[in-house]
Amino acid sequence: MSSSSLRRAIIICALGYFIDVFDIQLFAVLRVSSLTDLGVAADRLAAIGGYILNVQMLGMIMGAFLWGWLGDRFGRLKALYGSILIYSLGTLTCSFVSDPISYGLLRFITGFGLAGETGAAITLVAEMMSREKRGWGITIIAGFGFLGPVFAVLTALFLPWRQVYIFAGILGLLLLILRIRLTEPAMFLKIIESKKQRISLKLLAQPRQAFTLLCCILTGLPMIYGWSLLNFFSMEFSSAVLKPGEVFNQKICLMLFFLGTSCGDMLSGAISQFWRSRRKTMLAFLVFGLLLSMSYLLIAPRVRLAAEALYGIYFLIGLAAGAWILFATMAAEHFGTNVRATTSIATNNLVRGFTIPMIFAFHRLREVMSITDAAALIGVVLYAVGFLALSCLRETHGVDLDYVEKFPRMTNT
Repeated sequence: MSSSSLRRAIIICALGYFIDVFDIQLFAVLRVSSLTDLGVAADRLAAIGGYILNVQMLGMIMGAFLWGWLGDRFGRLKALYGSILIYSLGTLTCSFVSDPISYGLLRFITGFGLAGETGAAITLVAEMMSREKRGWGITIIAGFGFLGPVFAVLTALFLPWRQVYIFAGILGLLLLILRIRLTEPAMFLKIIESKKQRISLKLLAQPRQAFTLLCCILTGLPMIYGWSLLNFFSMEFSSAVLKPGEVFNQKICLMLFFLGTSCGDMLSGAISQFWRSRRKTMLAFLVFGLLLSMSYLLIAPRVRLAAEALYGIYFLIGLAAGAWILFATMAAEHFGTNVRATTSIATNNLVRGFTIPMIFAFHRLREVMSITDAAALIGVVLYAVGFLALSCLRETHGVDLDYVEKFPRMTNT
């Protein structure tokens, strides 16, 4: 592939990632303003907001294997085209909702479409670049892409929530036009030309592949803990940790968290390249995230914080959660070309889908303990699982991705 084609692919994938994460986190940014405008009482914002977020994540789970299968069977780009079209139209129509039920339905459709973008884009770039440099390409994509939610917050400061959804939908459709100029990676085209089996979901049921897929998913749970629990319910946590009289601006908090994730993505990617190790870098970010979140949840309610200090903590929580791109890269690098899109997309979205049981557990635990203690208990469990899963994964920095997964040979005894 020519350098100009590669640069174009990185730029367009970075824009796609930008809009994808923009849209995934858009409901978190607009939750309070949109639900309040729809008549939801203040004491119901957390419950109704959690329901709609869960429905969106359910859509992403259901879309995960479809877009992955399409990406491995018919091409990475075809999966991207369908994904972008569905989530753009879903986002656009969110501007016309009149009640929480229709709101949830449209976020489900949007989530179904959003499921295909991130994993397919990472797979596309990973297969286009050399084994030594692909980490840098993915880092650039993620560093720019995770500014998407920052842009969502800025947009929400100047536009009513319905107009923000219209704007986001139009951005997605414009992205679809840009994507048309991309070409498939040579690795994938080689499989088509050689007429090798492009995908069989039965491969993922083989013990080795299934165990690797499970470990990749579990490694990402601490990141979704930061995104979908600590960040999403930041307004509710603020009442438990701020000094009396402190004024909390959730949009500022969200923007700093998302800015932290962008910095974390670039930092984790760069460190993994310099250390030449995905596993060591991921371990460092997990340790940092665990110490930070537990200090916040267990100490802050007792000492009480100023609003500015809370904003700074959320920037650091975002920094730790920014290892998401490192987790997504490791997932893509653990599998062969014939199932890479499926496993990459499935891993990203099944981790996001874990939001559903996590929020359910959070609401149940809040009935018997404080909000911060409930979140801390969930965090300890998820980080412990993440550490264990990471220890079972192999190092993938610099590995050759030009191979296919095969069924194990059967021997006669």
